[in-house]
Parts: sequence; structure tokens; C-alpha cells
Amino acid sequence: MLRPLLAAALIAVAAPAAAQTAPNPADTCKTDPKFRELDFTLGSWDVYTGTTKTDEVTMALILNDCAIEEHWKKTDGHPTGNGIGLFNYSRLLKSWGYTWATDDGAATVFRGNLVKPGEMRYVTEKPLPNGKVRLRHWTLYAMPDGTIRELAIGTEDGGATWTTDYDLKWVRKK
Repeated sequence: MLRPLLAAALIAVAAPAAAQTAPNPADTCKTDPKFRELDFTLGSWDVYTGTTKTDEVTMALILNDCAIEEHWKKTDGHPTGNGIGLFNYSRLLKSWGYTWATDDGAATVFRGNLVKPGEMRYVTEKPLPNGKVRLRHWTLYAMPDGTIRELAIGTEDGGATWTTDYDLKWVRKK
């Protein structure tokens, strides 16, 4: 009878101590290399189409460094097209996710993976009225000069031909 009571007492004393020393799972986002793959995008950027500044974007870590929040602002006079994005790595799916929503009702969901350090590619499919599907590859590239290239290309014939949807350059704000 004494042994079970002694064991229960030891467990009762040890459990709170173990709970205090156990790492917080969310803290692992700060040090897990998978969650850091997109850190090259962090900061405030001016966005150019060719030589014309058209947008501004801010990328910031949120949720205990487990996700990146994007704020996109049009600067070219368009009244809409401002948006918010959320980038997050999923341990369950072993891939990145991206959700985008704008002030004009546009919304898109992408899945992505690191192609190589400094090159993150996302993929989505858009149903078309003719019953076809437009496959889009959207890639963020860390360029050697410190800028970011954002390139979106699409295909409606299963990849036989690709067209450029947009090709943007991000320049870090001073």
C-alpha cells in the first residue's frame, strides 16, 4: 500500500517540474529551418513592374514566428487590389501554404515548397469557364543584388506552353 502512494507522490511532484522544463512547441518555429525558408522576404519593399513603382509590400513574422503576414498596397492609382496574405509552413502536409485576399473580393490559396535556398515556388489551379484548368506557378526569388523577383506563369494546356502573368521586382525600402 505504501509503494503505490509513494509512486503517486513522486509523479505529483515530478509532473509540474517536467511541465515547466518542456519546450513550448511554438518556440520551435523560431529555430526550425523549415519555418525560416521564406525569411528572405521579411521587411518593407517597393514593388516595380518594369521601371514603374506600382505597389508596396510589408512582410512580417507573426504568431510566435510560425507564420508570415503580408500587407500589399497599391500605389499606382488603382482604387482596389490591396491585399493581405498569410504564409505558413505545415508540418502535417510538409509544405508551405499561402492564402491571399483583396479588397476587391479576389482570393486564392496556394501550396508551395522551397526549390532551392532563396527560391520558393507556389502552385494553384484556377477553374476556367470552358471547363479547362489554368495551372499557375508563382515563384519568389532572392536575387544576388538583394532584390526579390516575383514571377507568376501559367498554362492551360498541361504545361506544353506557359505565359507570364506578371513579373515584379521588389526593392527593399531604406
